Amino acid sequence: MPQQRIAIAVPLEESLLQPLYSWGGRFDWSHVREVHLVHVVKKNITPLEFGLVEMPDENTYQEMAPTLEKYLRDEAQKIIPDKYRGEVFFHLTRDFSPEEEMIGVLKKTNVDLLVVSTRGKHGFEGLFHSSFTDKMVKYSPCDVYVVRPQAKK
Repeated sequence: MPQQRIAIAVPLEESLLQPLYSWGGRFDWSHVREVHLVHVVKKNITPLEFGLVEMPDENTYQEMAPTLEKYLRDEAQKIIPDKYRGEVFFHLTRDFSPEEEMIGVLKKTNVDLLVVSTRGKHGFEGLFHSSFTDKMVKYSPCDVYVVRPQAKK
């Protein structure tokens, strides 16, 4: 099997991280030469009396960046096994559209596979919810592997 480059979309929510930990423990890492862990901070525009405010602004983002970079490194240790000997890269960025930003990172890094976790909403609950995962499945320039939460017993 050819050596692969994979990207892992790293969320902040614990419920979305647990399935990634489990997947990482089961995955065959022997054919992977590069892993790109990516987190996109969503920028928001909020209208206030005196105008529009971007959150987080550039200063706030710069203050957050070291903590988020450490977070990505810590999560990498929980997802990627110690025996993995390939290269690991970390990508931290921000955008109004995390989905579009992620697609840009995927194109730039030329990965073969994106791993993303989902909340597993379906039926009526998922009908009106356009998720990050859904957009990655539809628009990603590479294959997408969706990690689902464990079924509730």
